[in-house]
Amino acid sequence: MITNREEVLENALRVFAKMNYEKASQMEIAKACGLSKAGLIYYYPFKSDLFVAVVDKYVFGMQSVAKKFKFTSCSLADFIEQYITGVERTMDILLRVLDDGNNPSGCSFNFYYYHLLMQVRLYYPDVENKIAAIFRQDYEVWEAAIRSAKDNGEIRQDVDPADAASMFRQMFFGLSFEQSFFSGLDIAQLAGKLRFIYSLLKV
Repeated sequence: MITNREEVLENALRVFAKMNYEKASQMEIAKACGLSKAGLIYYYPFKSDLFVAVVDKYVFGMQSVAKKFKFTSCSLADFIEQYITGVERTMDILLRVLDDGNNPSGCSFNFYYYHLLMQVRLYYPDVENKIAAIFRQDYEVWEAAIRSAKDNGEIRQDVDPADAASMFRQMFFGLSFEQSFFSGLDIAQLAGKLRFIYSLLKV
């Protein structure tokens, strides 16, 4: 019998991502955890509490800039490489947790994570501001890196930091979402596209 709260969260993540919030009963989650329903309720009396805990850990926790990236003071070219490394590291962690050998719909595990994100927007209380804050953090680190590169003469002076940040950020988000419908995000392809955008900005 599982008695570790972290294992409960891992198993609940898989159920919510592959099934969905409405269909995922406490009994279904308890079964995935190796617990009775009473055992699950000992940790999380309400399904909504468990969902919030899963999202706090695996969405808002793992997608925060501080958790996802290890930036050091560097050029924009180096920043891009550190960004790619952070994306790959976070994705590897999430896919290891989600891939328990059970793939009920034959989707990539990246897709199951996006499926969870759609549910977060629907079922996490007062979520809009939290999502906006996560997105804003990402744009802000891109803008700061681009502004620094502009100040240092690494990129052209006519580059608008906000517009350039949007190009980088939306390339990542768009490619990640599109490829989730197939085999999942191709890190090498992402790296190539971000480097190409950088090449357009260079002096």
